[in-house]
Amino acid sequence: MGSHDVRMRGFASRTDLDEALSRLRALVRRLGAEEVALDEALGRTLADDVVAARDVPAFRKSAVDGYAVRAVETFGASGQDPLVLSLVGEVLPGVVGERRVGPGEAVRIMTGGAVPEGADAVAMAEVAAERGGELLLSDAVTPGRNVAAVGEDIRRGEMVLRAGRVLKPQDLGVIASLARPRVAVVQRPRIAVLTTGNELVSADDPEADRPGRVINSNRYTLEGLVAELGCLPLSLGIAGDDEQVLGEAVKSFPGDILVTTGATSVGKEDFLPLVVRALGELVVHGMNIKPGSPAGFGVVGERLVFLLPGNPVAAMVAFDVLVRPALQLMLGQEEGRRNPRLRARLRRKMASALNRVEFVRVCLVDGEVEPLRAGGSGVLSSMSKADGFVIVPRDVEGHEAGELVEVYLL
Repeated sequence: MGSHDVRMRGFASRTDLDEALSRLRALVRRLGAEEVALDEALGRTLADDVVAARDVPAFRKSAVDGYAVRAVETFGASGQDPLVLSLVGEVLPGVVGERRVGPGEAVRIMTGGAVPEGADAVAMAEVAAERGGELLLSDAVTPGRNVAAVGEDIRRGEMVLRAGRVLKPQDLGVIASLARPRVAVVQRPRIAVLTTGNELVSADDPEADRPGRVINSNRYTLEGLVAELGCLPLSLGIAGDDEQVLGEAVKSFPGDILVTTGATSVGKEDFLPLVVRALGELVVHGMNIKPGSPAGFGVVGERLVFLLPGNPVAAMVAFDVLVRPALQLMLGQEEGRRNPRLRARLRRKMASALNRVEFVRVCLVDGEVEPLRAGGSGVLSSMSKADGFVIVPRDVEGHEAGELVEVYLL
């Protein structure tokens, strides 16, 4: 690649967020599935619906320690006039007894034990007493009392979990209860992360404190965001502001997607848009958002390349609005923000400009929303101080104090 006219470095136009996402969706393809053991499935995305092939529980079981009885015989039992039954056996968890409960009989049973035939209820141990071979029951029970019925939790043929769900610990337990030690999940996208800039050094570089050097914080932030989504980050380190070097990195990156940060604006050394245009297609460059307006993406060799700004906050916002939806689509997840939300009132006015979507960092103070005063896109610490952010639509010119706003929690 040779040199380019500096005029080619400008934004042809700034793309609205909705339009950028529409173009992005057309380029993303879901990854295939793989089967993994349940102890490897936490945080993975379910590839197929989970439909129960068995009832849970598969047998009637006792929900308490007590006595299996015939409920109709207990009506009228009280402390003053206890019912006397013959104690004819015992059922422990994991042991299926063959003793049937007949008229005037009871069987001692532990929590989780299989309720014997003939019995339709379990009286709690607290309302019963043993005397010799007899049981004295001082309270009545109704049919089904303290008995978990077959299929009470899950019925055979029931849709249990839908494809696209990110598996939580409780989901793994549910799948295990269906006698399934393995589960089909979507393959993990491998996301290469490249940070650019002659000024960047690693955190352990001896020159980290030298004037003019900037520690490469974006690497850890972006790789953390990738990992948080259940994907595999591949660190490509730091590339200097050299068109040839960047071209080689973009042309031969490992993995499914490349995420770059820096060198994407319209300055003299912002080569990445030129590199992507030369190697493939630059689909979007420049967006009507703040922070993150220099962001964009393209395709090189049928793989997506994301161009995120170098300023840390702008990089995080651009990741959130572009890379996150792409990864969610690749994983077969429902596209949308992961952030929990809440609505609260503004403590003071929140200003923003028309014709761009603005992401305003905020704190929650006594249940109200306080916009952060440190608003620069290079102030990374503001993202640690913020509780979340408010998205101001392009057709809204800020919000007044006292207005209800929706906060996306970080």
